Amino acid sequence: MQSLNLQLGHGSHPGRVRESNEDYHRIKAFSTPKGTLQLVAVADGMGGAVAGEKASKLAIETLTEILSGYATAMQQGREVIALEKVLERGFTLANRNIHQAALYDPNLSGMGTTLSALVFYEGRAVLGHVGDSRVLLVRRGELRQVTEDHSWVAEQVAKGFLTAEEAKEHTYRNIITRALGTKPQVQADIRGLKVQPSDIFFLCTDGLHGLVEESDMKAELKGNFDPQAALDYLINLANQRGGPDNVTGIIVKVGA
Repeated sequence: MQSLNLQLGHGSHPGRVRESNEDYHRIKAFSTPKGTLQLVAVADGMGGAVAGEKASKLAIETLTEILSGYATAMQQGREVIALEKVLERGFTLANRNIHQAALYDPNLSGMGTTLSALVFYEGRAVLGHVGDSRVLLVRRGELRQVTEDHSWVAEQVAKGFLTAEEAKEHTYRNIITRALGTKPQVQADIRGLKVQPSDIFFLCTDGLHGLVEESDMKAELKGNFDPQAALDYLINLANQRGGPDNVTGIIVKVGA
């Protein structure tokens, strides 16, 4: 199957308040006999500046290494497992690596990270997700959130105890219920996604989606737009609205 034609825009900014940037992101393409395997991922670290930076970078580097090995195995003609299983393995190993690093170094105690990743291959995508970073999809002009926030306020909204608007301003809005590295084991959301021509995927950390309304995103992600220019605009918009957190995003525009 022919590889998808993808246009990418990506970027990260520390915001207007924090000196360090605990977010990390990556776009990486791997060659295989069946075409290009494309990784896009964002992570939002926690646990203090040094620990947060280490956790988010370690998560994405671990996932990258796993996918690199998968691509190499295919190049060598070896039998490989399903891509969903590969992502599951990558998230499990990332969790273990971060958790063990924190155990061995008291300065890293309590570190963890969100991780939201998409892998495009053979005309489809596989999603991996833990935490409250988001993957959104614009299809035929309609925007929807593909991931579920693993956060306390999201659970309260699901139970009917809070409205979505109340959740945005709640004192506990930054408390996440699942993260990589904070516990010995974690349950990642892994699933395949159908990809259609002209789909637009938007990955972002909460420093962006917490300040930029979905209506603003939808207005920018339409028509014959440039993904990099759109991403730069949305990051600037978050900073114009205070920029209290690190701001990171990746836009993936699928060819028509």
